[in-house]
Amino acid sequence: MKNNNFVLLTALQLSGGVKPKQWQYKYGLNLLARYINQRKTMGLNVTGLMDEYRDAFREINS
Repeated sequence: MKNNNFVLLTALQLSGGVKPKQWQYKYGLNLLARYINQRKTMGLNVTGLMDEYRDAFREINS
């Protein structure tokens, strides 16, 4: 996962900067999914966000 991935950054914030736990990654993934769905509803571009989501999803579930 890239260092600037939204899911990773969210998990790091939740963990206080230490190594995030699995639930913190999943929370960040859920938050990103909701954000993507809101943008889709408004007809906004989500291409880059979908790449971030897929990258994080693969990393978390591997």
